[in-house]
Formats: sequence, structure tokens, C-alpha cells
Amino acid sequence: MTDSLPTAELAIYATLSLAVIYVFVRHWPTGLLGWAYLFAFCTLRIVGGSMANGSSGSSSASIISSIGLSPLLLAASGILHESRVYRNPNLNKTFEWTLVGVFHVLVATGVALVGVGASSLQSSQPKASDMNLVDVGIAILTASWAMLVIWGSVSLLPSQHSKLADRHWAGTALLYSVLISLVFIGIRVIYALVALSTRQVNLNPVTGSIVVRVLLSFLPELIATLVFLTAGIRTQAVGRKQSLHQVKETSGGKRSHRRSRREDGLSYA
Repeated sequence: MTDSLPTAELAIYATLSLAVIYVFVRHWPTGLLGWAYLFAFCTLRIVGGSMANGSSGSSSASIISSIGLSPLLLAASGILHESRVYRNPNLNKTFEWTLVGVFHVLVATGVALVGVGASSLQSSQPKASDMNLVDVGIAILTASWAMLVIWGSVSLLPSQHSKLADRHWAGTALLYSVLISLVFIGIRVIYALVALSTRQVNLNPVTGSIVVRVLLSFLPELIATLVFLTAGIRTQAVGRKQSLHQVKETSGGKRSHRRSRREDGLSYA
């Protein structure tokens, strides 16, 4: 019987990618990282669905499925970063960007190991070291998810936000979307950890049991994406408010400059 899940996945994420582009534009520039990575995730799911349906075979689709977790994790970190910027005008930017950079390196390392190991396992003569690469890689991705949970939880502390911030409401909505999505991303990460470590046939992310794939892979990813999009659309005006705020600051600075010049003229007179 033909597996209809890849076809459904392709159609759903092709539609959702259009919504992600819209939110990306509305949240520019602060939301650049998060929404760009969410679009990359949708794109990978479209490619994976196409490969599973086409002649590329399940091996390529399996690799795409394995590395597809990375942009979802990076999207969560980017949206979390955006929420922290909105909630805390006095955010330590140096520390924040260092944290973002470390997280990116961690995820990139994990997905590289998983990709290389999974690719080698598809060869005619896989080695034991290839499985070790996959195990280490997925363990790093699991640690990355745990880091996000801690990062998001710390962001709830009173010291991490100011209710007087102009865009506090938007940041709070985005923060809650990240915390909710992390529950479902965690289900997906743990499923990948178990599936890749045990290599049980029924747990294979591409050719395994349809029930397992729907409940532990397809639905958690889809729900996380929908939660992000819902929060993004709800806070779509935040980009416009940011632009207006910048215009006000610029015009205010110009008025102050003109006023100071007039005062200087009077003092010389």
C-alpha cells in the first residue's frame, strides 16, 4: 500500500511555508533568525516528502528526516531570542549573541555528525564507527534541546524582562509559543534518539510504522510549527511598531539637534 504520509507532509508544509514567509516579512529585522530557520525547516520537509515519493529511495529521505531537526531547533532559538529582545530593552547583547552563537555551533556539530553517520550507514559496507557518529550527533541535538528548555525557563524570571518595554506583550506571546513548542520538539528529539540508537525497523523515521511516524514525528513537528505561526501572526504588528519607534527616535534626535543649535546661536548672541 502506498504511503500517503510523505504526500500529505509535502502539501502541508508547502502551504505553511507561504505563511512563514509572510510572518518573516512582518517580523523583520529582529525576527530574522527564527523565521528564516522555520522556513528552512518547511523546505526540508518538502524536499523529504518529494524524495520519499520519488525515485530517490528511502535512504536519502531518511537522511533528510534526520537532519531536519536542526532548523526546527534553530527556529526555536531564534524566536526565543526575538522574544527576549522585545521583553528586555536592557538585554546584554554581547552575552545574548554569544549564547546564540554557541547554540548554533552545538546544533551544527550535532547535525553534521548525524548526517555523515547516517549517510555512511546507507553504504554497502557500513562501519561500527558510523553508528557511533549518529549516536553522538543525536545526543548533541538532545543536549541542544535541553539547553533551549533551560534558556526559555530562565527567560521567565523577573530579572529577564521589563513590563514597561514597548513590545513586552509581543515578546511574551512569542516566549510562550517557544515553551509550548519545546514540549513537542522534545517528543520528536527523543523519538529520533531512540530510533537512531536502537535501529528498530518499526521506528524508522521514513519506512517504519505509520502510527509511530504520525504520533512521534509528523504531529509533534506540525504542532510546533503551527504554534510558532500562530504566535507570529498574532504579533505581526511588532515589526511596524519597531519601525515607528525607530522613526520617532530619529525625529526626536533631529529635534534635539535643532534645539541645541538654536540654543548655541542664542548663547553666541
